[in-house]
Amino acid sequence: MARRSPARVRADALARSQTTGAPAEAIPGLSPRGRFAVARLERERYWPGAAAEALRAWSLFLRDPWHRLFDPAESCGVMLCCPDPAELREILHAVAHVLPRKDARALRRRVGELEDLW
Repeated sequence: MARRSPARVRADALARSQTTGAPAEAIPGLSPRGRFAVARLERERYWPGAAAEALRAWSLFLRDPWHRLFDPAESCGVMLCCPDPAELREILHAVAHVLPRKDARALRRRVGELEDLW
């Protein structure tokens, strides 16, 4: 016999999955399964909206003509202001790893197009 009833387990899971405040921003173009996988990764390892924020910051960083002058010692640590390229690439790599194949392919293609600017 289970310690908690199945209804109680489902209620607890639903309470954990719901967050207070606005829902986290998602990466455009992902399937529902992809959005779920990213949300789970963000909940377990990063923060809500980390994937979309990392993609936006990577795009802004690469489009900035001064991006080659990045110095970690001078960085303020704010992702959208002075992002650490290694941290952004690590987040995007982790996101691509947990996505379903089709979504991962699309994300890798998008990141690859951005990295051509590097």
